[in-house]
Amino acid sequence: MFARFRRVKSVQPTSSAMTAMGWSETIADGDVQIPDRSDVMRAWLDAEWGHCSDLQTRELEVAGENITLVWLRGLVDLVRLESGILQPLAQVSRRRIQMNELVSILHTVNVREISTKSQFNAAVADGQVVLWMRGKSQSLVLDVSDAPGRSINKAENEPTLEGPQEAFIEQLDKNLALLRKRIRSPRLKAVSVRVGEYSNSTVCVVYIEGIAKPTLVQEAIHRIHNISVDGLNDINKLRELIGDAPFTLFPTTEETERPDRVCGNLLQGRIAIMVDGSPNCLLVPAQFIHFLVAVDDYYFHYTLTLFIRMLRHVAYWTSLLLPALYVALLSYNQDLLPTPLLVTVAAQHRGIPFPTIIEALLMLMVFEVLREAGTRLPRAVGQSVSIVGTLIVGDSAVRAGLVSPGMVIVIAGTGVASFALPAYGFVNSSRLIQFAFVVAAGICGLVGILILSLILVTHLVSLRSFGVPYMAPIAPFSWSDMKDMFIRAPWFAMKRRPTHLETVNEVSNRTPVPKQKKASGWDLSES
Repeated sequence: MFARFRRVKSVQPTSSAMTAMGWSETIADGDVQIPDRSDVMRAWLDAEWGHCSDLQTRELEVAGENITLVWLRGLVDLVRLESGILQPLAQVSRRRIQMNELVSILHTVNVREISTKSQFNAAVADGQVVLWMRGKSQSLVLDVSDAPGRSINKAENEPTLEGPQEAFIEQLDKNLALLRKRIRSPRLKAVSVRVGEYSNSTVCVVYIEGIAKPTLVQEAIHRIHNISVDGLNDINKLRELIGDAPFTLFPTTEETERPDRVCGNLLQGRIAIMVDGSPNCLLVPAQFIHFLVAVDDYYFHYTLTLFIRMLRHVAYWTSLLLPALYVALLSYNQDLLPTPLLVTVAAQHRGIPFPTIIEALLMLMVFEVLREAGTRLPRAVGQSVSIVGTLIVGDSAVRAGLVSPGMVIVIAGTGVASFALPAYGFVNSSRLIQFAFVVAAGICGLVGILILSLILVTHLVSLRSFGVPYMAPIAPFSWSDMKDMFIRAPWFAMKRRPTHLETVNEVSNRTPVPKQKKASGWDLSES
């Protein structure tokens, strides 16, 4: 039977860190040793793996010893199985051979020893070949796995014009290799935990020792260890199981598919959480500002990023408040509009059968339906449906006298502003909140918008992500962290890591400020 929770470490932390954080590699209670008799072993395999047509067993006689190889078809590289296991075993010329001698004989593959039934099942399910010898209660796990998967491709959800183009895939080992390629240090630690009674999925917590706060790492591993589910096959399910404030609309964990973005956040003191089988990675803790930062901000010059990032902040609040402000100004606060504009808007609304609030809600609903239809259809067709459908429906509604042209412009501007935000999960929260603002504006005008805004700000300030304030560095305020908030300061000006992460090592950049050298100071003899 599978163990419900087993902590398996792919990279061992230092002994002092293990003692401080309470990590220990233990076997679940009730685990039973592997049988040492052939009949018992055969009966156990039939009971555990019966009706599994892809289970392969092969019995061999090597140097007078009965050996059984067990693996799953489709998860094993048959070429490596033949050249690395079967051929070396066939060439053994000794009369008697011990289990420890097989390790040297099978030197072309990675070999490790197991002794329990749960480890046996986990190794077979992971795509390994398990070697069992009669009379031994231990077995050898031979790593010749070749699980099906796709190659490394470009990032589709987070594209960028400059910088690396690689994206994570569904294989955890390759995803870790993408991080190792960028952070070539033994201080990059990866702690693996098995989650799921039936899926037995591998969840990996990645951090940099000496930078990340130890209690933050301990909290992340503790939350993952407390998960008790039948299966865990995607990062989104994990996000809901370990996140803070489960009933909030705002995401408290950040999701990305880019290894370069993960490495940059690891160097800042954050933690990455990866699940085998998912092409995305979670970054914790997450703050409000992280969802308004795009990858391109760090690949363009900071002078260009200054304007683009501030424009992105304006786009977020525009997508949230523009329809509500339009409804409030037309329904209750007409005196705030200039007279020529008021006359023009009033003329547009002459003959419209619906109140302004109903008109806004209907147009928002139509726009959301068209956007959802474009998402669900194939990419080549979906974009055409969302764009052409919006144009046709909007023009037809205006011609039919159901909505005003101004309302169509406002809803279209709201949709375009939401597309400027880089985080899709964060956009979804604003799509729902804007309905609440429209209702508040239709009931109380600008006063309703103000009251709901105060409630929203209070809620955001009260949120925390793994113990870190969600609105940091605004609340609590930190002037040093504002260099990467509304603007992106030049790299030579960002000397320290964010203070709200309470990193072990605060200094991240020791490079002096570049200075322009006089022409007379250069040695031009070489040219």
